[in-house]
Amino acid sequence: MKKIGELLFFFCCLMIVSFAAVGETVHGDWELVMDKNGIKAYSRKIAGSGIFEFRAVMVVDAPIEVVGEMLRDVPAVSEWLPYCDAARLVETEDRNNFTTYFSLDLPWPVKDRDLVMKSVTRYDFDLGRAVSDLFDTQAAACPLRETHIRIPEMKGQYVFEFITREKTGIIHTYRADIGGSLPDWMANYATQNNMYNTFVNMKKMIKKEKYQALGRVSPDREITERLLADKQRVKSVLEARLREFIKDLSFVDMIYNSRDIDEVLKADNGRISETLLYGWGSAESKRKAVRVVLEIFLSGLTDDPKLTAAILNDDRLAETILYGPAPGKENSLRIIKAYLNGAGCPAGE
Repeated sequence: MKKIGELLFFFCCLMIVSFAAVGETVHGDWELVMDKNGIKAYSRKIAGSGIFEFRAVMVVDAPIEVVGEMLRDVPAVSEWLPYCDAARLVETEDRNNFTTYFSLDLPWPVKDRDLVMKSVTRYDFDLGRAVSDLFDTQAAACPLRETHIRIPEMKGQYVFEFITREKTGIIHTYRADIGGSLPDWMANYATQNNMYNTFVNMKKMIKKEKYQALGRVSPDREITERLLADKQRVKSVLEARLREFIKDLSFVDMIYNSRDIDEVLKADNGRISETLLYGWGSAESKRKAVRVVLEIFLSGLTDDPKLTAAILNDDRLAETILYGPAPGKENSLRIIKAYLNGAGCPAGE
């Protein structure tokens, strides 16, 4: 018999199959709850409830098509998702649109759960990513079972982002109502403390030769290679990601129009894209991302370490880049030019 103490760990594993949509109403800033071995996990409370939603961000050492093939292998979910004793395809429209059934064998005395889930994947070529929207659904082939409680509500999202040819960023954002009368705090606590283990399992799965082989013949590989062959398209993806992340467009224009941008991208090896990916978390993670991007491009503008440090440590500049200039204040481009011209901060700032 499984120990009741394992119940907390179960809730982490259960919640990983549900991912809340990234674009939903913000309920507050994300709080960092874990940062270990390249895996960052965040949580924030949903207004008017005791439920939290969660986000986890990581970069895996695998091409984006390999990641996709691993996650399409529905029966193998039980190999990396603890307490999942069965997973199967129910309906398949195409390789990117399908319905799945999950059965969860839970620790006594909790009743087992099951879930019918729809997965719809789309490609966003402008941003160099694939997005999978996931939500609960019904299927005639999956009637209710007396031995299980059907999870009544789940919605979420995977984002798979191209970093380099051999690296892929993965963002999970999720929440679910698992049904029954179990306390919210238990699920919330467990998810915060155990998401890490599930992500580690996913990293191990991706390394299997089975998925490496599937990736080599995946239609996604051809799509990726075709996009990468267009260097202007690669630059446009970077610009689009910066514009998505940064509100002061003068900063984006400074970077994108830099005469050294081709050299920077060649030497970058995905650092900018990876930095922006980890900026999908808390406000502090966004400020750190801005400073990294700024440091990379300052390297082509000045070799004065003191000047570089002064610019990078200007919190007002970081806020201006992220959220745009306050009314009557200078934009980030003018602030940076003032530093480079030896004037320091613009007057009145």
